[in-house]
Amino acid sequence: MTILLLSAYSCTAQQETESLDEEAQQLYRSLMCPICPGQTIDQSSSELSTQMRLLVRQKLEQGETREEILLFFVERYGEAVLAEPDKSGFNLIVWVIPFLVILAGGILLWVIIRRWVPGKPELAVEQPSPAEDGGQDDKYHQQLESDLKNFDERGFR
Repeated sequence: MTILLLSAYSCTAQQETESLDEEAQQLYRSLMCPICPGQTIDQSSSELSTQMRLLVRQKLEQGETREEILLFFVERYGEAVLAEPDKSGFNLIVWVIPFLVILAGGILLWVIIRRWVPGKPELAVEQPSPAEDGGQDDKYHQQLESDLKNFDERGFR
């Protein structure tokens, strides 16, 4: 009976350790190294990142939640320590702008393609007959003929 209890306890302890390891790994990827540009503490090999990983692990073993640990590091290093900015307030712009740019680009692309692709043939506009336009067309035609004749006579200069 004692062996059964000990094996059940060891399985539970092993599951808790694996759970702590997974949570620690997630936190490592959620925190940026303050001295390594563009690297999380999971990726960085700096001494500070090593200390931060140990601190995360200690806080998890003490029973602190993910939010409490992140808040601790934000209070200590500022919001720049977070790999993902908070999705509220002014930081919401960081999350919304890329989607708005993609949407605007899609609309612009659609408009450009619509202009390139020929649409339906336009309806033919009926030209008024010379009787309907009061002979205006004849006057312009005569003026054009006269101007062209004068131009031909003078030649290019």
